[in-house]
Amino acid sequence: MAMTIGTLFLWSCASEKKDVSWGIEHIIVIGVDGMSPDGIQKANTPMLDSMIQNGASTMHARSVLPSSSSPNWASMIMGADTEQHGITSNGWEKFDHRLPPVVSTKEGTFPTIFTLFKDQQPDAQIGAIYDWDGFGRLFEKDDVDFDIDGDHEDGTTKDAVGYIEEHRPKFTFVHLDHVDHAGHSMGHGSLEYYKSVEKADSLIMEIVNAAKNAEMFDKTLFIVSADHGGLGFGHGGESPAEMNVPFILYGAGIKKGYQIEETVYQFDNAPTVAYAMNLQTPQAWIGRPVKGAFVGNEKPKLTYKRKEQITQPKILPDAGYFEPAGGIFKSDSVTVVMQNPNNAGEIRYVLGNELPTLENSVVYQDTFYLKETAIVKAAVFKDGKIVSTVADASFRIVSPSKEDPVSFKVYHGDKMEELPNFSTLEPVQQGFVTEFSHKQLIIDAAKEDQIALILESYLEIDETSTYGFFTNSDDGSKLYVNGELVVDNDGNHGVRERGGRMDLEKGRHLIRVEFYNGGGGYHLDVKYQGKEIPKQIIPANKLYRKK
Repeated sequence: MAMTIGTLFLWSCASEKKDVSWGIEHIIVIGVDGMSPDGIQKANTPMLDSMIQNGASTMHARSVLPSSSSPNWASMIMGADTEQHGITSNGWEKFDHRLPPVVSTKEGTFPTIFTLFKDQQPDAQIGAIYDWDGFGRLFEKDDVDFDIDGDHEDGTTKDAVGYIEEHRPKFTFVHLDHVDHAGHSMGHGSLEYYKSVEKADSLIMEIVNAAKNAEMFDKTLFIVSADHGGLGFGHGGESPAEMNVPFILYGAGIKKGYQIEETVYQFDNAPTVAYAMNLQTPQAWIGRPVKGAFVGNEKPKLTYKRKEQITQPKILPDAGYFEPAGGIFKSDSVTVVMQNPNNAGEIRYVLGNELPTLENSVVYQDTFYLKETAIVKAAVFKDGKIVSTVADASFRIVSPSKEDPVSFKVYHGDKMEELPNFSTLEPVQQGFVTEFSHKQLIIDAAKEDQIALILESYLEIDETSTYGFFTNSDDGSKLYVNGELVVDNDGNHGVRERGGRMDLEKGRHLIRVEFYNGGGGYHLDVKYQGKEIPKQIIPANKLYRKK
């Protein structure tokens, strides 16, 4: 039994010895950054399709929060969640972080699957080949024999193929990054995104063929997964499109055509490798091996199963990614249209913040009109029961004669990784817009990267009470009320919501929002919530230029 001196590093009995011998002598894990189940299902992927048909798979594996790269790659190789390993954002560095790991090796990091091989099978040949250099900071270099930061997806695959064919390693981890780049640059679900998934499929085929050329294919277990999915041009949020990832097991010891019904989490990847290789897992790991996928193991009996839900209704107009349907309208009334994308059921909806039920909802029959700001929530019902997730829309209606109430200033920066010191910058553009949002500003500005905004307006409060404020942004943002910081959502990250609360008296209060985008995708929306006010994007009819 191995133990690291000076650390709380206990082995767990959870990885009990397997009952049968599967002839697994090699494992190759291939992680494709940003590859969603949708990408596999809609792209032409003959290699992945063959793995699914001749292996075990689920398209419902789940990422950890936030759905960004560093936390999820860490969880994949560490068998634990962010609360255990402490890698909570892409800004994490080994000696620069807020949350320390619950246990650590003598090098100071949370134990990875590479650590387990080094401690328990020190003679095993172990390699890590990765396209994103950030992956390389998540593990200790002394834990692997081969450590290569590859040159884009083609060079990374070439390095992996050469390593496999020459060394016939016990364990190889390959990371490909180009699909995530396509999602950020061209959009998840775009033709270019699907083409990038098709290329990933061809590269995976090259890696599988390398195992054949090394005469180790029949004794190799392949695992294919991803760190996260995506929505629009980014990720980091809580939507199924961002959180659902594929998990595919193929090769030695794996059942053919097995649909994995049990839950699979990002942190189950490393324990599954450990289970296949008879490695004992640390007590601090929380992941579990996906045992039902292995030959000779019984399919687990599940008391509670994943609820299969049909597609939620579509509310029009669509506001785009990362915010509810609807939008801001300078009009006396707005048309609301709903569509049921399914061939069954009926749409029922409510106005307000309550979830639709059979008792409180109205059947949608035709187009209707709103004459004032409102929240709309809708779902598909069948046989009197809700059978879809709930779609929501935010319609902010403001008089056409009202002047734009939110003042803005646009700034250009350089290498921003947090909100800049605005006192050192000069605005390149200023004026007034309708609400707290990036939409009227970054789109119209000359550049999208290294740009920062200040937005200010007076919010009218109708009742003295406690109010919640929220920013949902990519990258960082802060919100101040009457000069006091209420929401701190700063730093480089995907679309992420943070909130805070403040007691406010009846009257108008100055709201200041600071926002920046360092690079890649971007987004900003600002919400508030009160005792009698459902959580919603702050409506323009409640905002004013003056106190």
